[in-house]
Amino acid sequence: MAGEDKCGLQPHKTISDAERGRRQSAVNYARASVSLEGFSLSEADEAHAQRFIDSQISLQEFVQPRADALTLPKSSS
Repeated sequence: MAGEDKCGLQPHKTISDAERGRRQSAVNYARASVSLEGFSLSEADEAHAQRFIDSQISLQEFVQPRADALTLPKSSS
């Protein structure tokens, strides 16, 4: 479909380079904060963050809990 990217997602709007930079900085800050707590982002988290940076999803969509992020690791017991 016209206007869609290779993933089939349509950007919400075109953002300026300055806004893209702010989004990238915010994601980098969050990544560092999570790392300081001893955690790391999953591949799905990284992809989700990149969609926000690329303006494929809004801030409101970005901060909503995702079903794939709500599953706890299976216990090894």
